[in-house]
Amino acid sequence: MGLVKKGKNWFIDYRFPPGRQGKRIREKIGPVTKDEATIVLSTRLKDILVGKNPELRRIKPRPFDAVVKEFEEKHAALCRDPKSYKDKTRVLLRAFEGMMLQEVTTKAIEDFARSRLTAGASRATCNRMRATLSKIFNWAIDRGYFSGENPARKVKRFPESPGRVRFLTAEEASKLIDHAPRHLRPVIIAALHTGGRRGEILTLRWEDVDLAQGVLYFDQTNTKSGKQREIPIDGELTAVLQEQRKRRFAGGDAREYVFTRFGKRLGDIRTAFGRARERAGLGQDVTFQVLRHSFASWYMINGGDLYRLQKYLGHSTITLTQRYAHLSKDYLKEGVRYFGAPAAIGGQTVDIDTPVMASFEPVSR
Repeated sequence: MGLVKKGKNWFIDYRFPPGRQGKRIREKIGPVTKDEATIVLSTRLKDILVGKNPELRRIKPRPFDAVVKEFEEKHAALCRDPKSYKDKTRVLLRAFEGMMLQEVTTKAIEDFARSRLTAGASRATCNRMRATLSKIFNWAIDRGYFSGENPARKVKRFPESPGRVRFLTAEEASKLIDHAPRHLRPVIIAALHTGGRRGEILTLRWEDVDLAQGVLYFDQTNTKSGKQREIPIDGELTAVLQEQRKRRFAGGDAREYVFTRFGKRLGDIRTAFGRARERAGLGQDVTFQVLRHSFASWYMINGGDLYRLQKYLGHSTITLTQRYAHLSKDYLKEGVRYFGAPAAIGGQTVDIDTPVMASFEPVSR
């Protein structure tokens, strides 16, 4: 009775109802630590004390790959960016191939994350993998496929440094556009002039483009934040969209989507983008996300303000937008106009121990 270890696996042993007359139950917990097996045994004994049948909590082990595939079909496919999930689950399926869901323990996840880090993956990538695993386990728990605590939640995140914001120079952007295939050029220009993410650009519909008013909308169904964004259209982007609009008469997906090829909406452009980057002589650090960074960086260098940039980028907090603040030559210098004593205190003597802010009129800025 109690805990038994056979090979790499721990087993728990108890009776229900308690006593010699009770049914003896032996349950395989898997390759977990002794402390984790003890927790499961304690949980089963607590159920017995309150009159619950612990066997009702026992869940038949399921193959990890089967759970992940069902997760992709019934959850990930309904999300705003199912391809992002697919990219991560492909790696996870290889890493935990042949394992049962119950065998993907906290230790197994930690070992996986460290092996990825050793292989050259960034800390941010490892953290995203951990987050995806956590979502898979939460989904499995909700469906009754897994009992106990989510093992991914116990895995500590790797600290991430903000790093340097990579953005293109005007010359680099021109080279990238010139060396891109014809179907990719308008996509790159749109990203550089809207700050849109790859998924937002590729799923842009004509109903979300108002050339008469000079604005386009990233719909809440395809944005990361789930909120609609309104972006003004400048002259260069207007010319590109007007040219794209001529394709609507060809029919197919071009009637609905802005960016198409051979009558089909553009899907995976990573190969084409990678080749354009290589031909332009740019490094591996130039990803599609760099186009978004370029939009934001150029905006601040040209004297733009953080508040509007936050709205254009769809950041939930100004903190995310502030990474671009240092690019504005005037951003810190402009604060000097708020230095010194207020111009119209009216010769009052102010007691520094007495709050006086309520007596001042609001300052218009």
